[in-house]
Amino acid sequence: MPIFAEHVDRYLQNLRPERSPVMAEMEEIAVREHVPIVHWETGRFLAALVLTKDPQLVLEVGTAIGYSTLHMADALPTGKIITIERDHHRVEQATDLLTRAGVIDKVEIVEADAMQAISDLPGPFDLIFLDASKDEYADYLRLAEPKAAEHAALVVDNLLMSGDVALEDDSEANWRPEALAAARAFNQELISSERWLGAVLPIGDGVGFAARR
Repeated sequence: MPIFAEHVDRYLQNLRPERSPVMAEMEEIAVREHVPIVHWETGRFLAALVLTKDPQLVLEVGTAIGYSTLHMADALPTGKIITIERDHHRVEQATDLLTRAGVIDKVEIVEADAMQAISDLPGPFDLIFLDASKDEYADYLRLAEPKAAEHAALVVDNLLMSGDVALEDDSEANWRPEALAAARAFNQELISSERWLGAVLPIGDGVGFAARR
């Protein structure tokens, strides 16, 4: 469900340029297999960010089929993306798709549960992108924060949850109550954090964007 009015969402979708063959294939797989991927606008936001920041090391929590990974890798001037995915089938799909897209040399896929894997990664990470289990966002950030570079950027997806975070507690929603509660708490913490200067932006399904203070 879009977070914008229908005519605005339709306008944004029509504004999207033609995708590369592999990116278009990823979008088709996402629809066919019900794989959650970022909105195209979120992917383009990530691409613009890595092109501007030129991070040497990116941490992505939640690879799925590699759609957001491809957006970033296509634009990444130098450096590497370490992306974590626990689903073996998705790891195989992402590896194949990113190889055929010609960007696999910029990517290291770690097949593991993020709660264990993040602690084992050395860092420092110039960009951290969180897009896995929504209830665990705060835990991912707690583990990744000590490995963040001095001027790291943070991007978090799905923080508006189809707009459901703005509903009253007793309203009918598409997202689970636990996920909504976690998103609301995370949003409040991000905005009031003394460690990150952040905002929640109406990009895609709601993007948290922050810079380390």
